[in-house]
Amino acid sequence: MRHHIPIQIRFNDIDLFGHLNNSVYVQFFDMGKLAYFKQFMEGGFEHEPSVPVVAKIECTFLAPVHIDDRIEVRTAIVSIGESSLVLEQEIVDAAGTVKSKATTVMVNVNARTATPEPVSRAWRDAIGAYEGREF
Repeated sequence: MRHHIPIQIRFNDIDLFGHLNNSVYVQFFDMGKLAYFKQFMEGGFEHEPSVPVVAKIECTFLAPVHIDDRIEVRTAIVSIGESSLVLEQEIVDAAGTVKSKATTVMVNVNARTATPEPVSRAWRDAIGAYEGREF
């Protein structure tokens, strides 16, 4: 996965067992998605006629994350449908151990009408150029 961002773990992210609370993983994956998509937007989401929204997310927990772990979120788009995108993400520590994986289906939605809208050719081309394949 080409795209990655470092994540700072906060004190309140840790549960009573001393590891990252399960609900926080999804927040970290969201941070990775936001950083990934922002590289294809000028001016942010508020200036886009349509935006991707999460329709489904599946998260697999492979190993615990502790407060002192240095982690990053890695993100890649693996497929684009008519109005949907599929992302794969990982949370990885500094040693390269994959701590968690997620697969997310997002639907491109018109910001004014809240209805699905086709993924634009411009986005397909930009994502394809970044990922090194055609969509």
